[in-house]
Amino acid sequence: MYRSKFFMMSVIVMAAVVFTSCEDDDEIFDPPTVLTSAGGTIILEEGVDEYTVNGTAQSSAPLMEIKLLEVTGDGEFQIGNSITEFADPLFHQFSFTITGIDSDITVKVRVTDTEYQDADTDPINIVYTPPSETPLTEASDTTWQRIAGADGTGLGDFGLAWTLNQKTTRAVISKDGAEKFVQLDEQAWDELETLEALMEEVEASEDMEDYRGVSAEAPATYNDVLATIYDGRYYLILVESATVESTDAGTLINISVQYKTSPQEEVEE
Repeated sequence: MYRSKFFMMSVIVMAAVVFTSCEDDDEIFDPPTVLTSAGGTIILEEGVDEYTVNGTAQSSAPLMEIKLLEVTGDGEFQIGNSITEFADPLFHQFSFTITGIDSDITVKVRVTDTEYQDADTDPINIVYTPPSETPLTEASDTTWQRIAGADGTGLGDFGLAWTLNQKTTRAVISKDGAEKFVQLDEQAWDELETLEALMEEVEASEDMEDYRGVSAEAPATYNDVLATIYDGRYYLILVESATVESTDAGTLINISVQYKTSPQEEVEE
C-alpha cells in the first residue's frame, strides 16, 4: 500500500514538471518594433545621390536580422547586407547608406526576431533632384586664316595655334595654351547641348597635340568636331569648310568654323 502511494505521488510530481516545462516552451513574445529618424517623403538636394536611413530596433525575443528593402511594383528587393550581429540582442541602433541614387526610390527597413516575427517601417520615399544643367551658347561663326608662312589668326580664343602646314599638304592646328584638345564624333555637334554633357565627353576623350584634318592644297567641306578647354572654359568646335587660293602674298587658307561654349559666368574648374 505504501509503495502504491509513493508511486502515485511520483507520477503527479513528474506530470507537474512536464506541464511547467511545456508552459515555458509556449512563452509568447511581442513582435519587434522599428523606428527611423525620418519617414514619409525625403527630397534630396540638387545633385545629391546618397541617403542614410538611421533608426532603432527593439524586441522582446532576440533580434535575428535587420535589412533594408527597396519597394517596387515588382516586389521588394534587399539593398546591401543585412545586420545579423548584435551587442544587445534586444536593442540595436542601425544605419543604412544608399549610394548611387539617380532616380526616385522607395525603401523600408524590416526587423526579424528569433521567433520569425517581422516588423517593417513605413515606406520612405526618396526623391532624387538632378543637378541643374547649363545650356551651351548658340553657335557662332568664325574664321581661322593663314597666309603663306605667317601665323594663323582666329585660333587664340580656343587655346590653339596654326604656325605651320604639314609638307604644305595639311594644316596643322596645335595646342597653344589649351588644357585639353580632343576630336569628338560628328554627331556630338548636334547632340551636346549642355556644358555638363560637353565636359563629360571631353573628360572621356583622349587628349591630342594637334589636328591635321584640313587640306592645305585644295578647298573642301568638312564635318569634324573638336573641343578644347582653355582658360577654364569649354569650347565645342565644328570645322565646316576651307578655301585655298593663291595670292601675291602667298597661299591663303580660310577655315570656316562654328563654335559653342558656356556663358562666361559659368566658368569654373
